[in-house]
Amino acid sequence: MSKTMSGLTMVLSCMMVATWSSDVLATPYASGIQLNGTSSTFILNQDAASVDVVYDGGAVVVSLGALAKGSHTFDATLGTTWEIVCTGSTPAGWTQISDDSLTQSKYYSPRGVTVDANPMRSTFGRIFVSEGFGGAVSSGGRTTTDGLYIMTADQGDVTGQGDAAYAGAVDWTIGGSHSPMKVSLNRNDAAGQDYTVYIGDWSDPHSGIWTADATNPSAAFNELLDNTGRDGDGLVLTGTFTPAELHGSVPCGPWVEGTGASRTMYTVDEDVRLGNVLQYDIGATTSGYNTAPTDRTTDGPDIILNGRADVVRDEDGSWWIAQYRYDDSDSVPSLSHWADGASAPSWTSGQSTMRLNLAYGSIDIFDELDLLVMGTQDDKIYILDISDPANPVLVDVIPNPGERTHDVSFDAAGNVYAVNSSSETLRIYSPGGDWMATTGSDGTFTLVKVPEPTTLGVLALGGLVALRRRRA
Repeated sequence: MSKTMSGLTMVLSCMMVATWSSDVLATPYASGIQLNGTSSTFILNQDAASVDVVYDGGAVVVSLGALAKGSHTFDATLGTTWEIVCTGSTPAGWTQISDDSLTQSKYYSPRGVTVDANPMRSTFGRIFVSEGFGGAVSSGGRTTTDGLYIMTADQGDVTGQGDAAYAGAVDWTIGGSHSPMKVSLNRNDAAGQDYTVYIGDWSDPHSGIWTADATNPSAAFNELLDNTGRDGDGLVLTGTFTPAELHGSVPCGPWVEGTGASRTMYTVDEDVRLGNVLQYDIGATTSGYNTAPTDRTTDGPDIILNGRADVVRDEDGSWWIAQYRYDDSDSVPSLSHWADGASAPSWTSGQSTMRLNLAYGSIDIFDELDLLVMGTQDDKIYILDISDPANPVLVDVIPNPGERTHDVSFDAAGNVYAVNSSSETLRIYSPGGDWMATTGSDGTFTLVKVPEPTTLGVLALGGLVALRRRRA
């Protein structure tokens, strides 16, 4: 998918910047697009300083002005192609843009969150939250159940599910408070064909990975990995004569790439070679996969010791592994970086320049800005710059009241989502600054940071900076 702006969009954005105000929140973008003639709709995740629809490369431009978060209409018949261009501007700095009192912000004991960042999919922008242990939220107004919740980008109830989670005919309660655990979506689905929600389970009696249909979550969930003969520790073996370890309790949201026969899933596992990144060549399998995984990385120095762990893949194919640590240390770090195929990390936290105490084993990556986000058990969220993987930098600490941030996620525009069982919330944070996000009818999405100009002329000479840093 191209992340390059059209020349006309750049010119249009130059005209818009002069009228931006500083009293709206960034970073807004358009998603949830439904085409229906002149009543076609899209959803803004938050208030936008301006929204313009650009048709056929600039033949027609319709300004919708400043718009509030929520659903809006546009006429998709005015051209063969179109782009919805959203701008936002605030002082730089992380700001909570969600409301804790909103029904869809309340969860008794949430364990996972992910956002569809693939503009090729019709579910682009939707938010998925897993509830590991349902109950009455202390702030009142809602009682949740174990399973999966789905929202539009503005936290609307997209499927009308109300307070009951989608459980997929699965008995989640037997797994306790970590069943289900973290959730994820296919991160390299170029054609936008994989509408699967991947659900990890970090419990002994119910260990494994389940999948749900993002477009039909009321259907039965599939048991992706075979669970025949699961033992009391959650371990499942495969093979009749020479049994091999298939899986155990899975604390992470699986990292999935590719589609069809080339679909591959990666996990870290509490019971199967803890510390290694495991590779499952699942292909088109939908349930009962029973081929033992291979090792993508091998924890030779034995530094990953906590089962509360998470893994993401960098755009160069390397891996970042986070684990829960009360005290970060060189020997057992909260965060480590691994080259693909490595048997030892290339970098670890715990050093004098980077101590990530109380990291809670939750992590996500935003390639476009070379950022990592980490949840903690200490009322805050870490933001790290990983543009130089050999020397990551802690660039921001977001106050996030409440211990136990179980999971974190970026959306396509760089906003951060966090679920916390202590505060019983899903919270969303915006990075602030001046941004322009473009959603195209061809399934492209472009995010551009706009530096503060001294004059409009500076912008006209090329002041817009596309968010794609290439590493050497």
